[in-house]
Amino acid sequence: MSEQKTQAGTPPSDEEIHQRFIEAIIDQRLLPGTKLVEDKLGQAFGVSRTRVRQVLIRLAQEQVVTLEPNKGASVAQPSIEDAREVFEARALVEAVLVGRFIERATPADLQALEECIEAEEEARREGDHATALRLSGRFHLMIAEVSGHQTFARMLAMLISRTSLILMSYAPLARSERQALAAVPARWVDACRCNAHRGVLTALREARRPRAGMADVATWLSEAQQRMREHLGDMEAGLCFNLPDAPSADVVDLFSQAPASGRRPRRTVPAPNKG
Repeated sequence: MSEQKTQAGTPPSDEEIHQRFIEAIIDQRLLPGTKLVEDKLGQAFGVSRTRVRQVLIRLAQEQVVTLEPNKGASVAQPSIEDAREVFEARALVEAVLVGRFIERATPADLQALEECIEAEEEARREGDHATALRLSGRFHLMIAEVSGHQTFARMLAMLISRTSLILMSYAPLARSERQALAAVPARWVDACRCNAHRGVLTALREARRPRAGMADVATWLSEAQQRMREHLGDMEAGLCFNLPDAPSADVVDLFSQAPASGRRPRRTVPAPNKG
């Protein structure tokens, strides 16, 4: 197999390989339980199995890969308790990030969130569920980036990757392209739409109004945090813990393709202002 090359003509770095794994998980191309064989991954990426192993160790530390003695690596399969803990952690972390966002956000940051929601809505209209989920996670990460809380931002990035595994395991709509399910919880349908993100953004805009007094800011901060908690709570409430197992992907085919392969062009979501 020919060696993959980056735009600079060199094999991908460990960071790039790691990012490819995370993107494949968030895009639902790499499913829970998929076996990750070092030799095959090394061939797919055009790197040594030693480098692949280092990336897998990092992914295991982030709890998106499981390493078992004599069995090797596989994509993590979150338990019901894992799912509950992840949503509980996200509710705590994101409440802080929302507060920090309100302290630091510029009009450009708010506009970037608006454009992220619009891109997510476009993806949902076109039935592109993988892109919609990726943009949904991006909305939360943009708030974290603007907040300036680097520790919680890193934590949230890991929690969002784990959330993708949870949705693939237990969320009917996240698996609708792979399995036909007759009953879909109404609360999950609502949570999957962009309404929840718009509700959060409305509260953030009100808190950042130039003429907002301290009392108004406090009120809208509380409102934004409450809407975020409700959004996460609705996602958790819509999980179905008795879904059948989903089929695994062929990791060699998956990672032998160029990073941009298979992705349709889409309107770019601007990065938030970090100044």
